[in-house]
Amino acid sequence: MINIYANKFLNIFRFLIYRVIDLILKFSEQTRYPKTLLLIRLDAIGDYVLIRNIFQRLKQSKKFKGYKITLCGNIVWKDLAETFDKDGIDDFIWLNRKKFNNNPFYKFGLLKKVYKSGFEVVVDTTFSREILFGDSIVKTSCADERIGNVGAPDAYVKWKRNLVTDKYYTKLIPYSTKTVFEFNHNKEFFVNILQENIVITKPEIKTSNIDVQLPTKKDFAVIFPGAQEKKRRWHYQNFEQIIEQLINIYKLNVIIAGSSDDSVLSRKMVKCHTSKACFDMTGKTTLPQLAKLISLSKILISNETSAVHFAAAVGTPFICISNGQRFGRFMPYPKEMKINGRYFYPEDIEKNLDDLNYLEKYRFDSDLDINSISPVSVIKALPELL
Repeated sequence: MINIYANKFLNIFRFLIYRVIDLILKFSEQTRYPKTLLLIRLDAIGDYVLIRNIFQRLKQSKKFKGYKITLCGNIVWKDLAETFDKDGIDDFIWLNRKKFNNNPFYKFGLLKKVYKSGFEVVVDTTFSREILFGDSIVKTSCADERIGNVGAPDAYVKWKRNLVTDKYYTKLIPYSTKTVFEFNHNKEFFVNILQENIVITKPEIKTSNIDVQLPTKKDFAVIFPGAQEKKRRWHYQNFEQIIEQLINIYKLNVIIAGSSDDSVLSRKMVKCHTSKACFDMTGKTTLPQLAKLISLSKILISNETSAVHFAAAVGTPFICISNGQRFGRFMPYPKEMKINGRYFYPEDIEKNLDDLNYLEKYRFDSDLDINSISPVSVIKALPELL
């Protein structure tokens, strides 16, 4: 409880620091540059995969044809955007979330760059708007046109947006009251802005020009055992049972992928298999190379992470193990997208998959035990996808 109150006071302090920076910047001159657009997207890797193809269409639209487009993005997916999206994005401003939140000098430098760029139009594309991030950048920009979502209806932050930051925008796009898959929500958002249809049906990544060094020449599966939150991580011993089946029954090699933070898990799993058919590549690929690796695999088996969205975008079959957090928004993929994937959830979700009204409660969070999902049930699904 003490930590909760301490964090609230810290956020109030951060907001006051921002207001001081914003006030200081407003005393300096700003030149407005016509036909300049700033897009803001500061969330995680998977979120970017589900919107980047839409960004690619903006230069073809009537509203933004001829515009110089700049993307203010989360630095964690810098290599992904700069590799695949330079055709649609002219310039980038990269934001380190930790530094922006905690270092006033870093915050001042980034906000000064936004302010001095004199953008004509600024669009915060994030559904779950953040007061200390996207909202703050929008206000400092002083753009003539400032567009955003009404914002996710999280009660704990909605009243703050209504009271303080909604007025930072010249236009707020309403959201559907029903749960909408994030890719479709992004599409609806820009259709509303552009007032024209966007002819794109699902995320797609083309990896033909990407090189990745493989540890095996045999057919392989990719295992992705990590996730940001502990409650979204299936126990590594469950993955070990899957790996055993893939090697012994399906005669596949196995590559364990992920960030360097997942290397401890990976080493434990590799150590259990002495057949030299299991390889650790955690922390050894860039994001473009990870996309390529998944595109070359026979199947991906992963927690609900960005790896699943990579698999969907490159057309690789996948199995996703999820505790149900953000159900409907980030998984499962809508049937009309014809994505070749299977999802496994705890029992409360599995037995209510036809009752979407009931599952609304998992739209933003879930504390269901991911380890209640049996490896046996996952193993039984392998023949469908292999």
